[in-house]
Amino acid sequence: MWVRRSLLALIALAALGGCDEAKKGFDEAYDKKFRESCVSSATAKGAPAGIAKQLCDCTMDKINQRLSMSEKATMPDEKVEPIMNECVKSVVKDNG
Repeated sequence: MWVRRSLLALIALAALGGCDEAKKGFDEAYDKKFRESCVSSATAKGAPAGIAKQLCDCTMDKINQRLSMSEKATMPDEKVEPIMNECVKSVVKDNG
C-alpha cells in the first residue's frame, strides 16, 4: 500500500541517529501516503470526498495514537480495518 522501502529507510535513520527529524520526516511521509491512498480508495468505492476525508483523518489519528513508527511501517492492511471500522461508526454518527 505504501512505499515501504522508503519508510523503512527513515526508520533506520531514526534508529541510528536517534534523530527527531527522521521520525518527524517518517511520520509526515507516512501520514501523507496513508491519507492519499485511503481517500482515493474510499472515493473509488463511492464515498463522497468529504466523508472519505473525515474517515481517513480519523483513522490516521487513531493509528498515530496507538502505533509506534516501526509498527506503522510494517503494519498489514488487516490491522487497519478494525481501526477504520471504529471511525466509520463515528463518521456515520456525526453525519447521520
